[in-house]
Amino acid sequence: MNLKRERYEVVDVVRGAAIFGILLVNMAHFSYPDVYLYQIGSENFFTETWRTWDFLTKNILEIFVQMKFITMFSLLFGFGIIIMEERALGNGRNFVSIYIRRLVVLFVFGLIHSFFIWDGDILMDYAVLGFLLLFFRKCSWKTLLVWTVCLFSLYLLLIGLMTAVSNGEDALVQKREQAALLEEEARNAIHSYQNGSFTDIFHQRIHDRLFYMSMSGMWPFQPLVYIINMLPYISMFLVGMIFAKQKLFQEPEKHRRLLTAIWFFGLIIGLPLNIFAVTAKNSFYMVFGAPFLMLFYVISLIFLYFHPICRQIVKKIAPVGRMSLTNYIMQSVICTYLFYHYGLGLYGKVYPFAGFWLALTIFAVQLIISHIWFKYFQLGPLEWVWRTAMYFKRQPIRMKKEVSKHNNRSR
Repeated sequence: MNLKRERYEVVDVVRGAAIFGILLVNMAHFSYPDVYLYQIGSENFFTETWRTWDFLTKNILEIFVQMKFITMFSLLFGFGIIIMEERALGNGRNFVSIYIRRLVVLFVFGLIHSFFIWDGDILMDYAVLGFLLLFFRKCSWKTLLVWTVCLFSLYLLLIGLMTAVSNGEDALVQKREQAALLEEEARNAIHSYQNGSFTDIFHQRIHDRLFYMSMSGMWPFQPLVYIINMLPYISMFLVGMIFAKQKLFQEPEKHRRLLTAIWFFGLIIGLPLNIFAVTAKNSFYMVFGAPFLMLFYVISLIFLYFHPICRQIVKKIAPVGRMSLTNYIMQSVICTYLFYHYGLGLYGKVYPFAGFWLALTIFAVQLIISHIWFKYFQLGPLEWVWRTAMYFKRQPIRMKKEVSKHNNRSR
């Protein structure tokens, strides 16, 4: 089986962009206790020492990056299940059993990542939610579209109601009380990650992870709460399945008018909503607008990839996307070493402006590593483990010599 021929390079380009965007957002959580401070608001003890450039960087990231690339990654996850089923059926394999093993292995990756490397893991959520997609994979694209609109609208309705309730007088008093507790949590996190031993950091990581899981309804497991919190991601999974069924990535020329329309409305709806969300300090509008701006990004990358001149530029990030699991975990390994006390101990000392440039540097390093890796191998290291476990069979990883020579000539 020729893995290279089977891959959709444009999808790898989009996935590579998603990995960069996720790093930009995660940098806040890597470098300071954003999981607690975000709930307090922009005015807190930690932001008192920020400079104008830090606030500006934070606002720009919230407008253009926050929630856009995690939803992009969700779209690609949904796209993948349809492509995977097509390949499994084409090879005479049992798709459901392979897919379930794939999710189980992904959950194990997420478990190790979240409790032993970094608490902000998304892989566990994707693995759990991935089981729901089995019920949607046979739906037509029109049915999937109806489900997407209904689920996303339901989420917006619930968030709108919760926002209205939270603005009441009693709720504001409760918020102030919670703010004091959250501030204490943030200070404890800074102390542990900045000065603690390996054991202290491990305990703090477990504490932070369980805090996140309790907010989402994952632990203790509350199915209804969890599903409601995950509705934006489930909706984007379904959008990805629509992309696969309609072959929007593979055959964009056949759908140019549709893609252009989505691109246009994605921009004119998504950008104002996200700008208003930041200026009005109301996350509801970001939740509403993020998927639209994300679709604008995705289709922009598709158009750039299929443009004869721009293609040679944007395809440079495809290797990062080909080993997205490895690069995602690698970001956590690098950043926890940079910020935690067992490494350089920079936690709580790097603010958004510096964090942006640090993220850019890390991604540049990943870009170089990914290009070098695929000169000799056809799968990323963790992708190889994932695929081997999924098929119960050791998978080839080294690049065949003739293929490697062809790749070098094509560059």
